Amino acid sequence: MILTGYIFRQSIKNVIVSTLVLISVIWLSQSFKSIKLIINNGANLSDFFLLSMYSFPSWLLIALPFGTFAGCMISYLKLQNDKEIIVMKSSGLDYIQISKPAIFVSLISAFILFIVSHIILPQSYKNFKILQNEIRNSSSDLILKDNTFIELNKNQTIFVGSSSNNNLSQIFIQDKTDPLNINEYYAKDGFLTMNETPILILINGTKIVTNKQGRSTILKFDKYNIEIESNNSKKTTNRVVEYNEYNFFQLLEFAKQNNDKKGKLLAEANYRNTVTLSPIVFILLLMITILKDSFSRKNNIYKTIMSISLILIIQTLLIVIKNAVHDNVTFLPLMYLFPLSLIIISIILLQKNKKISDIFLKHKTVI
Repeated sequence: MILTGYIFRQSIKNVIVSTLVLISVIWLSQSFKSIKLIINNGANLSDFFLLSMYSFPSWLLIALPFGTFAGCMISYLKLQNDKEIIVMKSSGLDYIQISKPAIFVSLISAFILFIVSHIILPQSYKNFKILQNEIRNSSSDLILKDNTFIELNKNQTIFVGSSSNNNLSQIFIQDKTDPLNINEYYAKDGFLTMNETPILILINGTKIVTNKQGRSTILKFDKYNIEIESNNSKKTTNRVVEYNEYNFFQLLEFAKQNNDKKGKLLAEANYRNTVTLSPIVFILLLMITILKDSFSRKNNIYKTIMSISLILIIQTLLIVIKNAVHDNVTFLPLMYLFPLSLIIISIILLQKNKKISDIFLKHKTVI
């Protein structure tokens, strides 16, 4: 019992670290899109962290099964290298007893995945898409970039040499709001006041008024206020609701109502259940690979490569089956039968004291 608790604690620590590393990798790969969205739409840094927080449950669904596998593999390979597994076998512990800590860890991971996929993910992903859409549609009309011409709306264009907060310098504005004249403003300095209607206050500048005949009038000013029109040409895009925003029962209900997307809806709904089986499958196969062969340093490298290869193959097959359900719902039972059959076979193999090579080799006949 003490030994089981020790292995369990070590495995939990390694699983947490491995999962966090995987989530960090996913976060780094996905954050570029969020950063681009934030910069292009003038949103706050807090919005970036909110987007990341809302994305966390969907990242966890990907990272936790592999993090569970990696963490337990690190723990048990260390035990193997220290020859502690040999001691446990010599003391009379069978493979199931040695595997118990890892199996407990996989059950905890499965429970977390169930809660995340059925309860947390739909709401968090919905919040993510709502915030993402709000950032795209409610960005400020005055997103100014240095040394760049910006169309504020269909009538006003601005160029700013440099800007710091709301203080501007080297300003040029072309204003076509007046149907009879084109007004152009040049100013050395200026600043913005953001009230209900943004107002640009120009300091020490020149106004050039050009009529339809091409005649220009030049006026100098010490201070001049320009009201910035709202961007009426800007359309609010309708948000497409994605499958991740629906819970299990909503997906099943929509599948009944929509025959064209029935396969995709059923596949997504049942994936919420089958994803919880992944860490259990991964751990049982890992235990077979590690415990069923004799110990050697060279053999441990083989075990690591074989374990990772098995997991990647199984994950690929799970994805293939899910995609097959998109086109043909008759494959739906395979989403459950495949992982459950792997679990049953793995438990049977662990209960039998056979080497992993015995799975593939028949009894030899002596000639």
